Amino acid sequence: MINQNKPILTVQGLSVFFPKKQGLFYKNRSPGQVLFDINLDLFIGRITALVGESGSGKTTIGNALVGLVDHFSGEFQFDGTLYNPLKMSHLRSEIQFIFQDSLSALNPRMTTGQTLNEVLLLHHSSETVGSLLEQVDLYGEITGKYPHEISGGQRQRVNIARALAVNPQVLICDEIVSALDLSIQAKILNLITSLVRERNLAILFISHDLNVVKAFAESIIVLSKGKIVERGDAQKIMNSPQHHYTQSLISAM
Repeated sequence: MINQNKPILTVQGLSVFFPKKQGLFYKNRSPGQVLFDINLDLFIGRITALVGESGSGKTTIGNALVGLVDHFSGEFQFDGTLYNPLKMSHLRSEIQFIFQDSLSALNPRMTTGQTLNEVLLLHHSSETVGSLLEQVDLYGEITGKYPHEISGGQRQRVNIARALAVNPQVLICDEIVSALDLSIQAKILNLITSLVRERNLAILFISHDLNVVKAFAESIIVLSKGKIVERGDAQKIMNSPQHHYTQSLISAM
């Protein structure tokens, strides 16, 4: 049984580097570092928001957790057991990643129903396409439609449903509402909040917008230039930010 007082996913000392470029104009250039000694804990039943400006390294952290980064150092644990992000096939169903671009994340040659059914069959799930769609407030008429035939908000819900199909414990959501209008954003955020409660998920919600996360995240981590500059209870940070960078983000809201 999962202990909700202990983190389900932990990373300690995460640093990420650009590889040294080869060629006449790069031969004396050292590798560039983009993340510096990042420590992070995710807890079951809680939403942790990772915020910062574009280029601060937020997405790189998410990518590193699931093996989409090659050049890194640090220690990773899932449910108290060490894992290597580059060799984590056994954890693919436990940790799911939802990408910002909802269209490119889906196979354009497969309908919504085919996309979800493929995952269900692969993982021998007892879920059905219909039940998955209901959980993300979509309904049966969408099953025969292709990604380009549905809206951005609907596509993102399909991506969420596909992630839920494998019954994960951790969801990493990378700017998943940034391309949506405000009313659709609110519906997606309400959906995420409901899923945390109903499915007892741990969520890392990556966003550049404090306005988006202030109402539903329990804790906030603020990232600037690859370093964590502030972290803590969401309401405390919103009401009394300590670091000047966090203050500037809030004043720009």
